[in-house]
Amino acid sequence: MSRLRRAWLEFVGAETTLAGTAVILGLAALGGCLAPRLAAQRPGAVKGPLLVVAAVDLWGGAWANNTATCARWYERPGQTDADHLRFAAVHVHPLVLAWIDGGRRWRWAAANYGYLLAATWLLRRVPRYRRPLGAVLTAVGIALDARLGPSRSAPWFAPVFYAKLLLGHASAALWPERTLRAA
Repeated sequence: MSRLRRAWLEFVGAETTLAGTAVILGLAALGGCLAPRLAAQRPGAVKGPLLVVAAVDLWGGAWANNTATCARWYERPGQTDADHLRFAAVHVHPLVLAWIDGGRRWRWAAANYGYLLAATWLLRRVPRYRRPLGAVLTAVGIALDARLGPSRSAPWFAPVFYAKLLLGHASAALWPERTLRAA
């Protein structure tokens, strides 16, 4: 197996099929193509590519992290709550989007990023209620973003961000325990 393929499977789940990879990459590409077109303001030559990269990661990741394969991978034995928190912490997309939006959205960025970390921490602390709480905390994150006023450059951000990181990665909310334990 090639290094690239091995790295990919260690990222999205060891059981990911060619079809699964095609869907993930297809949605990532769709996000990258649509993101600039959905922006209320056109990002410039530097900010535009950053918006595309954020969209590729989030749109493809929202699908990937909500598949049974990926959920099983990140819920496998040996994965810790700290692993899930680190995964959430590297998703600094709100800070990037605040800069793309013109830099006046730092409270918006801090609120979304802080909420992500707090919700991830809570989800990992209550494993028994992780699945229903994951759905609720995803909805609350989307409502928080709507209340704060969505990003002008990425109005799609909150549903995709929270679906990827709370509904999918932190809670595996779509999958019952028997599915996560099946190999």
